[in-house]
Amino acid sequence: MLANALWAGWYLFSMVVMAAFAYVYWTNRNVRGLEYLLAAAVLGSLQSLLYLLSLVAPTVTTKVIFWKLFGVLAAVVVFLWYVFVVAWTERAVLARRSTLALAGGPLAVSVGLLVTNTAPAVPGLHSLYWSSASVGATDAFLSPIVFTTGPAALAQSLYSLGLLVVSVGLLVAFTLRSDQRLYRWRNTMLVLGGTAGLLFAVGFAFLDLPYEPHPLVYVLTNSFVVLGVVRFGNYDVVSLPENSLIEAIDGAILVYSVDGTVIELNEAAKLVLGLTDEAVGRGIVGVVELSESLPGVRGGTAGTAASPAGVADLLDGHEFTTAINGVSRTFVVRVSRLDDDGDHLGWTVLCYDVTDLRQKQQELDLLKQVLSRVLRHNVRNDLSVVKANAQMLAEETSGLQAERLQTIMDKSDNLLDASEKARTVEKLLSGERTRSEFDVAEMATDAIETTRREFPGVSFETDLPDACPVHAHWAVSHAVENVIENAAMHNDADDPQVVVTADCGDDHATLRVADNGPGIPYKEIEVLERREETALEHGSSVGLWLVDWIVDLSQGTIEFENTDRGCTVTIELEAAIPDADVDDEEATDLNLGIGADDD
Repeated sequence: MLANALWAGWYLFSMVVMAAFAYVYWTNRNVRGLEYLLAAAVLGSLQSLLYLLSLVAPTVTTKVIFWKLFGVLAAVVVFLWYVFVVAWTERAVLARRSTLALAGGPLAVSVGLLVTNTAPAVPGLHSLYWSSASVGATDAFLSPIVFTTGPAALAQSLYSLGLLVVSVGLLVAFTLRSDQRLYRWRNTMLVLGGTAGLLFAVGFAFLDLPYEPHPLVYVLTNSFVVLGVVRFGNYDVVSLPENSLIEAIDGAILVYSVDGTVIELNEAAKLVLGLTDEAVGRGIVGVVELSESLPGVRGGTAGTAASPAGVADLLDGHEFTTAINGVSRTFVVRVSRLDDDGDHLGWTVLCYDVTDLRQKQQELDLLKQVLSRVLRHNVRNDLSVVKANAQMLAEETSGLQAERLQTIMDKSDNLLDASEKARTVEKLLSGERTRSEFDVAEMATDAIETTRREFPGVSFETDLPDACPVHAHWAVSHAVENVIENAAMHNDADDPQVVVTADCGDDHATLRVADNGPGIPYKEIEVLERREETALEHGSSVGLWLVDWIVDLSQGTIEFENTDRGCTVTIELEAAIPDADVDDEEATDLNLGIGADDD
C-alpha cells in the first residue's frame, strides 16, 4: 500500500515539475529551439496525468484508452526532443521538412499501430502492438495494465532509443566545435540530459517494474536542460562569473557570435539601446535595425554591412545621443573581437557613457579660449605697458625709487615669461601629438647661447656630442630651453655654474643639466610626481609643468635630483636610429585627466 502511494505521489510530483519546466521554457522561448522543449514539457506533464488516470480507472476499457493516449504522447515527446537537438545544433540538412518527416515517419506508423491495436472491450484491426492485456493487482488502489507486447512495440522502443542515441551524438559533436567554446557549460548540461535520459530508458527496460518509468526519465532529462539554459544563462559567456562581470561593467554591453547571433546583453544595454530579452537569439543585423539608438544596418553600398563583420565595422566608433530616464546622454560604441586560442568566436559591443567627458571637453575648450584671449591680449599687453612706463620712470629717477622700478620691471618680465609659457601649453593642448626626429645636442647648444646672453654672470660647462638625434615631440626644444634657463635663472651661488652633458646611446639619449644653486623645492617635485595640484600643495612655476608634459609627449622620462651642490635634471629620450621606421601617428595622452580624443 505504501509503495502504491509513493508511485501515485511521484506521478503527481512529475506532473507539477514538468508544468514548472514548461513555464521556464516559456519565459526563455526566445532561445533557439526551446519552443520544442516547451511543447514536450507540456505533453510530459499531461502524460503523467494520463498514466495516473489509467492506474485508477475502474474498467479495462478506460485503462486502455488512457494508455493509448499515453503511448501517443510518448512518441511525440521523443520526436520533439530530436527536433530540439537538430535546431540547437543548427543541422540545416536534418532540419529540412523532408528529412524531419523521414525521421518521424516510423514513429507515426507505430502510433497508428498503437491506436488501431485491438484490446479487451476495445475494437481494433490487429494485435501487432500487443497480443493481450490484463489488469494486475485488481484489488489495489493503483492497478496497472499488463501487456504481452508485440513486434510493433519492440520496433518503436528500438527506434526511439536510436533517435536518442543520434541526438546525444549531435550534442556531443556540437559541444566539441571550436566556435562553441564560449558555451561549453551550457552544452555539457544538454549532453548530460540526453545521456541520462538514454541510460535510464535502457536501464528501465531490463527492470521488471510494475509501473511506467517515463515520467522519471522526463524529470531527470529536463533538470539538466533547465540547469544549462537557466542556471548558466540563455547564451552565457563561459560561466556564471562572466555573466556577473557583464552586469558589473559600467556600460551597455552586447555580445554576438561569429554567425551574427546575439548571445548576451546586460540590463544597461537593454536600457541604452531600447532592447528587451527578445533580442537574445536574434541576428545582430535585425537587432541593430530594431534599436532606435543605433544606425540602420542594411545592405549598404558596399554590401558588407549586412554581415556580422560588417556590423562590427559600422558600429565601432559610432556616437549617439539618447534619452535615459528623461535625461539626454551621449554614448560612444566600441566593438572588440572575441577570440579564444586563435579561434574567432564573435564580437563584444560596448557603449561608453561619455556625456560628462563631452561636457568637460566643451568647458575646457571654452576655458582655453578665454585664457588664450586674456593671456594673448589683456595680460601680455597690459604688462608691456607697465614695463614700458617703469622703464621711462627709471630713467628719470635714482636711488630707492629706481630700485623699486627695477623690481617692477623684473616682475613684469617674469609674468611675461609665464604668459609665454602658458601660451606654449595652449599650443600643446591643441596641437599635434606626433613625434619627429630632432638633434638634442643642437637644441642644448642653442639654449645655452640664449641663456648666456640673458645671464652673463653664469658660467657654463658643456660635454655635448657633435650630434645626438632623438625621437621627440615638436615642442622638445622648449623643454630643453626651460631646464637650462631655470638652472641659470634661479642660481643664487656666488659663482653660479651650469653643467650640460649629453650621452647618445643606441636606444636612448640622456641630457643632464646640473647646477650649484639652491635646488628645486621638494614641494614642487612632489606635485609633479603626484601629477595633481591641491589648494594647499601646488607648484609655483608653469615651466616645470611644461617640461614634464613635453617629455611625456615625447615618450621620455624626466628626473629631478637635489644634492648638496645643487640640482640635476635628467631627461631621457628615445634615440633616433638611422633608417628606422617611425610611426608619425604615435601619440600619448597629456595625463591631464581629460583623456585622449575618441576619434
